[in-house]
Amino acid sequence: MSLPPALGAVPVVMASAWDLFREEGIEIELIPLPSQRDRLLAFQAGQVDVMLTDLTGALLLVASVPRQAVIVGTAYAPNGTDDHLALISPPAFSRISTWDELLLRIKSGGRVTIALPRQSDLEYVVDEVFRSEGVAVPADLYIGQDDLLVNSSWTLFGMVAVGALPRPYVDYILTYSYPGKPVLEVLRWVPGESFPPEVLVARRPLVESQPEVLAAFFRALRRAVERLNSEDRDAIVETALPVAVDLFFPGGGPHQTADPQARAEIEKGIAAIVIPTFPEPGTLDPDVYERVMTWAVGKRYLRSPLPYEAAVVPPPG
Repeated sequence: MSLPPALGAVPVVMASAWDLFREEGIEIELIPLPSQRDRLLAFQAGQVDVMLTDLTGALLLVASVPRQAVIVGTAYAPNGTDDHLALISPPAFSRISTWDELLLRIKSGGRVTIALPRQSDLEYVVDEVFRSEGVAVPADLYIGQDDLLVNSSWTLFGMVAVGALPRPYVDYILTYSYPGKPVLEVLRWVPGESFPPEVLVARRPLVESQPEVLAAFFRALRRAVERLNSEDRDAIVETALPVAVDLFFPGGGPHQTADPQARAEIEKGIAAIVIPTFPEPGTLDPDVYERVMTWAVGKRYLRSPLPYEAAVVPPPG
């Protein structure tokens, strides 16, 4: 199974760490890949049977290999009213300190670059934010990698005017301190209700020939979600957060640096990460699917509409 550095991966990782998959009678090999392109290629090459991805990535994958890929359920959606995405700027480099200043710069035709992954749910959400403000998105507004750790670095070093960063990256980057770190301003928060859910895509022949394997996978995943939501924060920090830090910030954990001051700052950044309430995996909402699919067609990421029934099956149980 291929995992991205996304919050939806945390229950999967912890289900493996807690041996829940084994207890349900299946063996899962987890393959963390920070690049969306690498995850899609691994699936297309038959190297993984299941992958967790954002909805846009799932649409593009199913459209490219419809006989091999199908969306089997949701994995994670941020809490509706909670802040989830921050548009952040280093004013010393960008000369942008407020949301209104950013809008004015774009409307006046000034040069602005925003770091975010293209062909992603983040692009969809930011497009919708600008649309709600009556701002047309210039073709050259977005630039960035599909690795959010790279985009975080670009924002810190002033290589872009603005970074669009979701949690937990935004919690970490705002809190982690080092000598010479530039001041970062949050221009705007975007709530979780604006986001499509992260979804699970499975190999269609597996779904059709071994439905019991998928059923066992979802049972283990639901048990992990229940356990994550029922344990107190200290217990989660002790067991789950170090695993999550390795997933989101490879090489950045406090146990991987010997410098006491650096280790203290890393631990401070980790402590600031907001641990969400994880929703139970479920069926993808057709209305949400339709909105994102229509947007992807409009952006010419999809050649033609992809009906919900051709791309989605309900999860077992």
